[in-house]
Amino acid sequence: MGNIFAIFEKEAIFCPTLLEGIMHTEFFDKNPFEPRDSDDGEWRAAKNTMTELPKEVWFVSKDKRYEFDFRCVDGGFFVSLDFLNLLKNFGIGNFQYTKSFMVNKNKENISSKEYYFLRFYDKLEDVIDMENSNIEFYKQNGRIKKIWDLQLKSTTMLPEVFQINNIRLFEVLFCSEEFKKEVEKLKLKGITFVSSNEAGVYKP
Repeated sequence: MGNIFAIFEKEAIFCPTLLEGIMHTEFFDKNPFEPRDSDDGEWRAAKNTMTELPKEVWFVSKDKRYEFDFRCVDGGFFVSLDFLNLLKNFGIGNFQYTKSFMVNKNKENISSKEYYFLRFYDKLEDVIDMENSNIEFYKQNGRIKKIWDLQLKSTTMLPEVFQINNIRLFEVLFCSEEFKKEVEKLKLKGITFVSSNEAGVYKP
């Protein structure tokens, strides 16, 4: 498979790394930035299993405009149609997605891109080479505190795009060099790639 990379967010024009807004399952004309009971649920809390996604989500933003193609949000990712199609073209099947509307408080669209809320399930287990990685553990309970150098098992056949079922890496999406090249060829915005061994320490 060759080199493995971690996909991270990159700050750029109309590509903030911190999205100022709130995600709803419908648009509320009155107090659109107010949290609602329907904002939560299994569709956002489920960690590694399929769940029933809302038929659509609405991200009501205080930002003026969006042009990114990939952003991590609580429970999943916001991706553009181009990024979604790339996942499909590479045969990635262990994810769910639903239409996402990016709007301001007046329900006005703030991007020319088509967006989707996407979440992975069946994340990979037992792919970290614990012997050759540099991992710091908590003394009290033995859980992972910090991954200073992440090494993946060389004998494991990895998908072109995947997530690892590990709490320290729950926001990290990994990919092959071939996927990275296609992202760069399409000039997708707001994305940077780092070597997978730095996934636990890299800060955008």
